[in-house]
Amino acid sequence: MARNPGCTVFIGNLDDKVPERVLYEILIQVGRVVDLHIPRDKETSRSKGYAFAEYETEEIAQYAVKLFSGLVRLHNKTLRFAISGQDKASSNGNAPVTPRLNSVPPAKPPQLMRFSDTPLPQHTVVNGRIAGLGVPPNHSYDAHPQEPSSGLPSRGLSNGTYEYSRRAFGSVMNDVSRRATREPIPYPSY
Repeated sequence: MARNPGCTVFIGNLDDKVPERVLYEILIQVGRVVDLHIPRDKETSRSKGYAFAEYETEEIAQYAVKLFSGLVRLHNKTLRFAISGQDKASSNGNAPVTPRLNSVPPAKPPQLMRFSDTPLPQHTVVNGRIAGLGVPPNHSYDAHPQEPSSGLPSRGLSNGTYEYSRRAFGSVMNDVSRRATREPIPYPSY
């Protein structure tokens, strides 16, 4: 096994009742598994409690560790994931161990879109505003509002309507983020 240690993931805290097929089905969710090895005791042929999975690339292996760490539970045991050999101490006890930092590409900035670029349903206009909304029909909801002509900063307001949109959108985002907590993913026992 371990033709490329950077592509090999160590899986620890593995219950000896977990079949290789179940572990394989979990691991392939992030990418192709080149090899899966579950060491067994020679006398009892029971699992030793850990396994090694080799992925096609180092990026897939790192993604698997990041995705599965703390989330996979089998037989009431949370599995541990790490790049194989990465956490081992140096063979020379006097040499300091320096952590290896994984280079993670920076997150892409969000794509901003003006509300005026999306089609609006037809509404009745009353006194220069869309009925029931209080918004001028030709109003542009820019993500970055322009400074007012007075030279004073607008502080995110555009005739009072932009602030309302921010509050409404913010409350939806707060609700979504509360639901997005990381919880273990239970898998059935076979």
